[in-house]
This record gives sequence, C-alpha cells and structure tokens, in this order.
Amino acid sequence: MRRGAFIGYLSIYVVSASLNYFFVKFGLRYATPLSYMAIRYLLAGIALAITSSIMNGGKYYFVFNRDLLLLSLFSSLSTALWAYGLVLVDPGSSAVFGYTMPLFAIPLSMVLIHEKPRTLNVVGALIGFVGVSIYGISSIMEGVSLVGAILTVVNAVFWALYSIYFRKLGNYDGLIVVSNMFILGAVLLALMDLAINGFAGMLHIMWTIAFIENLLGTSVIGGAVLFLVWYLMVNTIGVSNATPYIFTVPALTMALNYLILGIKPTPPELVGSAVMFLGIYLASI
Repeated sequence: MRRGAFIGYLSIYVVSASLNYFFVKFGLRYATPLSYMAIRYLLAGIALAITSSIMNGGKYYFVFNRDLLLLSLFSSLSTALWAYGLVLVDPGSSAVFGYTMPLFAIPLSMVLIHEKPRTLNVVGALIGFVGVSIYGISSIMEGVSLVGAILTVVNAVFWALYSIYFRKLGNYDGLIVVSNMFILGAVLLALMDLAINGFAGMLHIMWTIAFIENLLGTSVIGGAVLFLVWYLMVNTIGVSNATPYIFTVPALTMALNYLILGIKPTPPELVGSAVMFLGIYLASI
C-alpha cells in the first residue's frame, strides 16, 4: 500500500513540477522574481489553509517551533535562488541543474535525521548526478548562463535542507505544515523583496491575463499541490529513498522544453538524460 501511494504521489509530483518551470518562466516576464514568489507563496498558503480548515471542521493553527521556522527559511531561499536562476536559463536547463539536489540530500539526511540509505539509493543518485553533469557541461558550452546555473545549483542545497525538515515535521498534519511554511515563507520573501528592491518590486507587477494565469498555475499546481505531494513523498519512504526517483522531472521538462519552446536537446544532453534514467532504474531495484 505504501508503494502504491508513493507511485501516485510521484506521478502527480513529476507532472506538477515540470509544468511549474513554465508557469514561473512565463510569469517572470511580468514581475520580479521575489515579488512573484512572495505572491505565489501567499496564495498557495491560503489555498492549503482553507483546505485544512474545511477538512478539520473549521479549525486551523500554526506550528511555532524551530523546525518550522528553518523549513520556511530554507524553502524561501531555495525558491528565491531558483527564480533568479530561471530568469537566466531555460526551463529544461533549470530543471537539470536543480536536480543536483539528491547529491546534497542523501548525505545531509544521514547527518541531520540519521537516515540510512540503501546502497542502490546512493549508486542511483550518483549515476543520476553524472547524467545531470553531462547535460550541464554540454549546455553551458552551448551558451547557457553560468551564473544562472550556479544560482540553480545553490537552490538545490536549500531544497535538500527543507526536504529534510519536511521529514522532521512528519508527525504533524501535512496540510498544516505546508500551509504554515507557505504563509511564513511569503512574509520572508516579501521582506527580501523590500530589502533588495524597495517597494518597486510589488509596484511594477504587470497584472495581465497571462500573468494571472501563470500565477494561479504556479500557486496551485506548482505550489500547493507540488509541495504537499513532496511532503507526503518524503514522509512515505524517506528523503534518501525518494530523491533518486525525481530525476524523471528534468527528463519530462526537457521534452516540454522542445514541445513548448522549440529548444531541441543536443546529443550530449540526450546522453545525459539517458544516464539519469539509468540512475532512476538502479535506485528502484
């Protein structure tokens, strides 16, 4: 039953995560990264808070502890760095660089929450990372922004950290934890925006139909649904066990990159993708 639940969560996660790259990439035409992500977090938090209240007879509460604060901080930093990186690189490249995360998640989960990954988890993640590296080196040689790539990889470190804190908060109601994280994260992202851009960031948002459509997409599909499913995944089989499978996301995002933007992967990038799939296969044995 747990395996069946994980497959369901993984399927939803992969589709939501891949689409989210395009919601954010297109939405960034109308807003600064921090403003866009602050509004995304607020809407996602409100949506999950309403859902939680309905499911719990109108009751909602905040978890005030150190782990929730660190979860919100790491999530906000991850999202901010990812959005700034996505300004400079295409969605496919962003997905590949971002999915260096398992290389950081596995050792960090061993240190912080004492998870013991299976040998094939480690082997699969390392092989998947080799595939990411092949793709990354090739794309940078083809002209993809190095700064954008670095920002996205640093985002992966914070993504690994907040995934671990999802696990540490696994005894709480998932809807409460994720909605709390979004609401507090919205405040943190807004403060970052004020510190960097003043009020200009929020005042210069272009509220077009296209922006609203992408904002709703990233808030609901790429926000509330995506983060809640990730919380459920890591608490179903653990961080170390879950992370190797998510190399499926950059593979799907590259396919969408070609279908939506017409960006065709080069032969070395296709080799890198194949190596990523090999890592997934070994991790699933």
